[in-house]
Amino acid sequence: MSEKRKFMRFDVAIEVEYMVPGNGAPVEGISVTRNLSREGMQISVNSRLVAGTELEIKLRIPQDAAPVYAKGDLVWVEKAEVKTESSAGIKFTQMSPFDRNRILDHVYKEWVEQQIGQSTEPRNK
Repeated sequence: MSEKRKFMRFDVAIEVEYMVPGNGAPVEGISVTRNLSREGMQISVNSRLVAGTELEIKLRIPQDAAPVYAKGDLVWVEKAEVKTESSAGIKFTQMSPFDRNRILDHVYKEWVEQQIGQSTEPRNK
C-alpha cells in the first residue's frame, strides 16, 4: 500500500475539544491527538459522528494559555462496535497560519525530545 500523506505525522498528544456547529442538539467531546500533521490529525470522537461532518476545534498546547481555534472535516471514521467513541481522521479546513506554526512548533519539539529519549536508552544485548 502506498502512502498518500504529503506531510509527516507526529505521535504527540495534545488535548482537543470538538463541537459540531448547528442548531440541533450539540454533539461535542474532548479527546487527545494520536498523531498530528500540518493538514490534519487523528483523534477519538463521539460514535454518532460520520465522515463529512464539519467540526469546530480547540487545541490546547501545554504551557500555553491561548488555545488554537480551527475548523476541520471528518475525512474518515472507524466505528468501534463496543465503545462509545470511534477513531477519526480530521483534515483542517481553517486555521490561521500563526496558530498552525504554534502547533507545529510544539509538536516538532515534543517529537525531537521523544527521539532523543529513544536514542539514549540502553539497548538490550
